[in-house]
Amino acid sequence: MGFDASLIARLLPMSLQLGPDGRILRAGPTLRRVIGGSRHFDDVFAIDRPRALARGHAELIPHLDGRNRLLLRLRAFPATVLRGHGVLSESGSALLNLGFGVGLVSAVRDFGLTDADFAPSELTMELLFLHEANAAVQRELALFSGQLESARRRAERQASIDPLTGSANRRGLELALRQAGRKAAGQPFAVMTLDLDYFKQVNDRWGHGAGDRVLQHVALVLRQETRASDTVARLGGDEFVLVLPLTGCGTDLLRLARRIIARIGQPIRVSDGLARVSASIGIAESQYYKRPEPMRMLADADAALYAAKANGRGRAMIHGQPEEELPLAQPVPLEDAPAHPLRRLAE
Repeated sequence: MGFDASLIARLLPMSLQLGPDGRILRAGPTLRRVIGGSRHFDDVFAIDRPRALARGHAELIPHLDGRNRLLLRLRAFPATVLRGHGVLSESGSALLNLGFGVGLVSAVRDFGLTDADFAPSELTMELLFLHEANAAVQRELALFSGQLESARRRAERQASIDPLTGSANRRGLELALRQAGRKAAGQPFAVMTLDLDYFKQVNDRWGHGAGDRVLQHVALVLRQETRASDTVARLGGDEFVLVLPLTGCGTDLLRLARRIIARIGQPIRVSDGLARVSASIGIAESQYYKRPEPMRMLADADAALYAAKANGRGRAMIHGQPEEELPLAQPVPLEDAPAHPLRRLAE
């Protein structure tokens, strides 16, 4: 007793029965959902394997021996390729059993298939579970990798930041100088070094807490007077360095330096009074060097700074140029300050 064709279709939901002329006699319920109401093999499939079978079903017949692997591409959905094999009956009709292979996940999504659409012997759900598990692991790995990268960047930023003032530290300055040196051919830059005058007297009179307050105030002034593209760094003690991409000329740098000196020279509130310091500034500009070397420029800016201090403090000088015409008003040194109580700043 043979099996009815409908039973074969139920047992093999991706089966395809063809007449000798290529007409679709019956398709398994899952395959029918995929191919719709098409009635002929050549209307539905293009043959990818065996190769070079341009005439469709007619050329496919000799290859249906149960051993040759078939790759059939859906004409309506070219991205979907079915894999399988087929056999011929004595009457010339053909029975093919097909599957989605590695395209299973896409097919389930594209055609709305469920576990019920596949034979119980197939590992469809297991493969889908493995796919989803793998995707979940990949998502977790990507998230973990992103967290690691964020942590690495935070650590790099923290390693480049002076904890007292929030400015760049020596490492951050070196990075900024290297970057400016690489861009120097296309964009000139300046290095500005700043040292506080009379800072030691602040520490001696009010203690190191007051000194820290002064340093924080100076760092704030420098950040407020510079742009986001500039770098403000504290090397330690009362030494600061600015790395400034240039869009103007030296006069602009002197104007900036005078503003900074004027603001730093204002009284700074500390624990029980007003502390006053001044600032001396040295400047070096990359366009005056045949081959700008940031570390040499830093040394030259330091030389200009010490020259400014030697000429009266509270001054700004550009390396290789005469000192500015007039120094800004300097604070009264603390040892010469009047004995009466200092006026407090308003809140």
